[in-house]
Amino acid sequence: MKAACVMAAVMLAGLAQSGSTVGLPSGTYAGTASWRGPADSVGSYKVERTFSGNTLTAHFAWTDTQAREERHSVTFAPKANEPGFDVLDEQGGVVGRGHCYDDACAYRATFGPVSVEESWRWSRNELTVLGAKSGPGFSVVWKESLQSR
Repeated sequence: MKAACVMAAVMLAGLAQSGSTVGLPSGTYAGTASWRGPADSVGSYKVERTFSGNTLTAHFAWTDTQAREERHSVTFAPKANEPGFDVLDEQGGVVGRGHCYDDACAYRATFGPVSVEESWRWSRNELTVLGAKSGPGFSVVWKESLQSR
């Protein structure tokens, strides 16, 4: 009986821990990316992504055609008793869903009329991001090859 109680306590502790994090990489990754759009349009940009707990903050800097910078932050909220997570916008609203498996994650989110899909695969020092974004009158895909800082 004592062994069964200990085993139950270990299992419950494991379940509690599995619901607290998503299994994302940690730290900051930076590098360059390339994008492709309609009518054979192409370009590149610099990017820095920081994973802190279940929050991803990204800084993008484009230099081709028209220089501009953007910063975005999303939080990945684990789902109780599910292998997936909700994607939360900067105001804490649910805008999508995602999942992780070992060293890879993917999500799909909708921000107003714009849909974003990203997948990441990482190793100890590298992060590769593949993504797509579409909205009224546009679509673009990208690939980021980032190194750990």
